[in-house]
Amino acid sequence: MTNIIILISILVSGGLTVFILNAIVNYKIKNKISENEKPLTIVVLKTFMFLISGLLLSELITSFQTLTKILPNSYSGYTLLLREASFFCIFLGILILILFAILWFAAFMFSLLNKGDHIFMETANNNLNAVILFCGILLALTIAIKTGITPILDQFIPYPTMPIYR
Repeated sequence: MTNIIILISILVSGGLTVFILNAIVNYKIKNKISENEKPLTIVVLKTFMFLISGLLLSELITSFQTLTKILPNSYSGYTLLLREASFFCIFLGILILILFAILWFAAFMFSLLNKGDHIFMETANNNLNAVILFCGILLALTIAIKTGITPILDQFIPYPTMPIYR
C-alpha cells in the first residue's frame, strides 16, 4: 500500500511541476513571438526544464519512503494518511522553491555570461546556441544542488525521540 501511495504522489507531483514549468515558459514567451510561430528553442528549453524537474523530484522519493516507515509508529488510520499528505506537500513545496531558485540563478548566470541577454528573449529569437548554454548551466546547477536536497528534506521528518533517564 505504501508503494502505491508513493507512486501516485510522485506522478501527481511530476504532472504538477511540468504544468507549472510549461505555464511559466509560455507566459514569458507569449508576447515575444507570433501565434503561429513555434521555434525549436522553446522545445529544447522546455525539455531541459522538465529534465531538471525530474532530477529534483527523484530526491523526493527517499525522504518520503523514510517518512512512510516512521509515521506508522506514531499515527494510524486517517490521521496517518493526513500526516503523510501534509508532509508530502511540504516536501513538494520545498522542491518547487529550489527549482525556481535554480532557474533564477541559471538565468542570472546566463545574463552575466552573455553581457545582459535574457534567456527568454534569446529563446523567442530562436538562438539555439544561447539556449544550449543556458541548459548546460541549468543542468550543472541541478546536479550540484541535487545531492543536498535529501538532507534538507530529512530535517522535516519527525523522528521519534529517545527518553533521557537520569
